[in-house]
Amino acid sequence: MLSIFQGKEHLAPAPQSSDLIRSLIGGTLSILILIFLSKLTNNLFIMAPFGATCVLLYAVSQSPLAQPRNVILGHFISALIGLLLLKLFGNSAFSIALSVGCAIAAMQFLRCIHPPAGANPLVILLTANTIEYHWSFLFFPVLLGAIALVLVAWLVNNLKSEKKWPIYGLALIHSKKKIE
Repeated sequence: MLSIFQGKEHLAPAPQSSDLIRSLIGGTLSILILIFLSKLTNNLFIMAPFGATCVLLYAVSQSPLAQPRNVILGHFISALIGLLLLKLFGNSAFSIALSVGCAIAAMQFLRCIHPPAGANPLVILLTANTIEYHWSFLFFPVLLGAIALVLVAWLVNNLKSEKKWPIYGLALIHSKKKIE
């Protein structure tokens, strides 16, 4: 039990100062732009899971979980499932739990796993008693907010960086076969 405190594990390498600055600027700029777009258009562009998306986009941008396909489709699919289950089964403990399970399975099946998107069904179903959700929620804030985050991440992550982002895009039509 005490072995977890003895320091035998290896921590991830310390980030370079340029990575810290990129994360600070990227996270700040991403959320600021979403807030600005919300005020400018009177449409919601921001939701809580986008904060966690920013962590992936800037702190571990080379991860498959932080690629455009995963961010955009993961958020869209998970929110769609949350809305579907809300409309079909209402707001119950079972529909809340099932919506998260279905979102995870759908993201796995569609190869667009994005952990912050797993919170979308929770956001929808846990607030359904106080917010009336319409299908337009899939576009404002989910789809357009996720697209805006990806565009900002493309700009910030490629600015004076040796590692180009993204590793892969949306792969909606076809993807390259993996060479084994």
